[in-house]
Amino acid sequence: MSLDKTRRRLLPIFRVCFFVVGGLLLAGVLFLISVTHLDGPHSRQHAHEAVAVGKLHTVIELQSKYAAAHADKGFACELPLLKPIEQRADADYDPVGFLATGTWSGYRVALDGCQVDKGGVVAHYQASAVPIERGTTSFRAFCTDETGIVRYDNSGLKANCLASGRALN
Repeated sequence: MSLDKTRRRLLPIFRVCFFVVGGLLLAGVLFLISVTHLDGPHSRQHAHEAVAVGKLHTVIELQSKYAAAHADKGFACELPLLKPIEQRADADYDPVGFLATGTWSGYRVALDGCQVDKGGVVAHYQASAVPIERGTTSFRAFCTDETGIVRYDNSGLKANCLASGRALN
């Protein structure tokens, strides 16, 4: 076999290899460039928002348990009261974290708006989670009440959330 015939047979194979290796190198470079942007510019703030919504769901659950255990009192009007009784003896132990301090993951969580019915039982409460530093720790405010519906407000203001917040889907 002559050298020209061998070259002609190998040339398409080299071209394919060249394009495959070049494509892999280009894909690798594009991947390395995009790695820093995979989370997005506000991923931390969005993660904080998810945690805040989770904390409000925890408040809803704890309020339900508290009201069931204290039928004569109704709902709690202070976060530390929601800490389960068996865990109150150990002041350093707080499995839900935010009950003692009211802050968690860039948000300030609070109970407000307690209203007592004619029988002296707290029948209404409002809970809110507001960014500690709007734009830095997070953006939106979240709130709920005894209905258990979590609402949000894009302005990050508790008053707006409680007055006219949109239901979170």
